[in-house]
Amino acid sequence: MQKTGIVCKGLLFLVVVCLLTGCWDRKELEDRSYVIGLGIDKSEHKGEIKVTMLLANPEVGSMQGGGGSTEKPREVISFDVNDFIAAKGTANAIISRKISYEFLRIIIVSEAYAKEKRFVNTIMDTQMDKEIRQNTYLAVSKENASDYFIENKPKMETRPHKYFQYMVDHGIANGMIPDSTLFRYFKTLERGTDLYLAMYTTAKKDKNPKIRTEDEYMAGEVNASGELDDTQFIGSAVFKNGVMINKLTGRETRIVNILDDTTDIKDILVDFPNPFSNKERNFAVRIMKRENNKVKMNLKRNKPQIIITIPLKVEIMTNPSMVGFASEKNRRILKQRIIREIKVLNENLFSKSQQELKGVPYPLPLYARRYFLTIQEFEKFNWGKSFLKAEIIVKPEVEIIDYGKQPTKPLKVGG
Repeated sequence: MQKTGIVCKGLLFLVVVCLLTGCWDRKELEDRSYVIGLGIDKSEHKGEIKVTMLLANPEVGSMQGGGGSTEKPREVISFDVNDFIAAKGTANAIISRKISYEFLRIIIVSEAYAKEKRFVNTIMDTQMDKEIRQNTYLAVSKENASDYFIENKPKMETRPHKYFQYMVDHGIANGMIPDSTLFRYFKTLERGTDLYLAMYTTAKKDKNPKIRTEDEYMAGEVNASGELDDTQFIGSAVFKNGVMINKLTGRETRIVNILDDTTDIKDILVDFPNPFSNKERNFAVRIMKRENNKVKMNLKRNKPQIIITIPLKVEIMTNPSMVGFASEKNRRILKQRIIREIKVLNENLFSKSQQELKGVPYPLPLYARRYFLTIQEFEKFNWGKSFLKAEIIVKPEVEIIDYGKQPTKPLKVGG
């Protein structure tokens, strides 16, 4: 009797396993068309938006597609719709394969539409589609998103998803663009106390752009030449209450990324003025952030005071003046110049935040919340108004950990 029960249980287990191994819900790769990039523009028709889809061919570059495939790696389509969720159905009137947002990497919105109030309602639709992940990036293009995707033709990367992955990841790592995910956008909108930064991009290079230092550019201003794509990612678009109000350069964006402890920036390469000669080139240094900033506030004063200490480690990468850093005097001169430059750059950013942006472009208000027992007390404090008149003091704590190779004797130029 006991053996019969064991046999029955075994047969029942095998039946259940067989049911679980079915392939009724499988999805064939070749049956689907994946939207890698989504563009949003203002439509000429009232109440509608112009949607652009950058569709990737999953077979190109894969083992299944083979090395000799003649199929295009991507396809770009644009049309007017009420929203980009239902747009998937409209797109299937043009595209033979089923449209999917599962691998959506980036949403590009034109600068013109990002400045409209109804943009907030449009982007809110992303929360309703289960296929759109909250780690999808939001970017603002100088031109229409429809033109952006057509002009964007990478030379090195055939597969569009890899191109955007590399451009965005490297741009965030060196601080030139913000980590502008949809999650950050909605959290900033929910708090309502700080500003949101979206990465700024363009596929059209400016004509005769001015030459600036390495990180003072906006997208389109870098005067590069050669066999390359004109698309550039640098700088950021500033959003207040979900709508674009201003822009920051690559340098200003880097400063914000260093101030913001929630960003994943570890080290960046920058130039600093040469403290030993006005005629020589600037010093190139690597700045590394290994610790969180220290923020202290005195919010009970009529003029609130905010003290921000930024701990940084620095490596000297070049020495154009061929100065010997065995001398403590030279080390002190260089360190003081770096500290002064960082302090000025940060205080200039906060001055712009108070006078032009009318808000802070990173979650600084979260530090202020700790000084209040209840949410009601914090709301009564009115951060938006109080920040504009606050005294902000920045204290860089710089430790130079490597001075680079030291010259053994002065360098003689000429014969």
